[in-house]
Amino acid sequence: MFKIGDKVSHPAFGVGDIKKIEEKNFLGKKQKYYILKLMVNEMTLMIPVNRAKEIGLRHIINPKTVPEVLSVLGDKVDNEMEENYKHRIKSQSEMVDSGDILKVAQVVKNYIHLDNRDKLSTTEKGLYERARKILESEISAACNIEKSKVKFMIKEAINKGRVGKAERKNH
Repeated sequence: MFKIGDKVSHPAFGVGDIKKIEEKNFLGKKQKYYILKLMVNEMTLMIPVNRAKEIGLRHIINPKTVPEVLSVLGDKVDNEMEENYKHRIKSQSEMVDSGDILKVAQVVKNYIHLDNRDKLSTTEKGLYERARKILESEISAACNIEKSKVKFMIKEAINKGRVGKAERKNH
């Protein structure tokens, strides 16, 4: 169970703060809700307390996990990534929706690589943007740093991966 003031991650919307826990009447039934204020777009969500785990609401990552998340961005690109556009969108969307920040980082990496090879479709650009915002907001909240610094950290991690690949090719 979460408490007021906890920073949590919603798999579809990213990081937010639990502002309140309220009891509401819905269809004649009293139920407790987490009132969640999102970082990305200031939207407010009501999450039923008894469904929070099922929905995938979780505490944000520990700052000690951030280097592991960033290392995913520099890892080798998944060559198994679906060539079929519809299958690729489905698989990448499932990874983002999983709520697993390592999978979200992998989606960001995959789409950056794909965009360097081919132009992304409008749907894929939207999915990439969503994954990137979730990744940025979680690292920002975990480390308590500005998003501009997080964007730089992400860019650095991706570039390290590219440099490492170039060095391995030259040896």
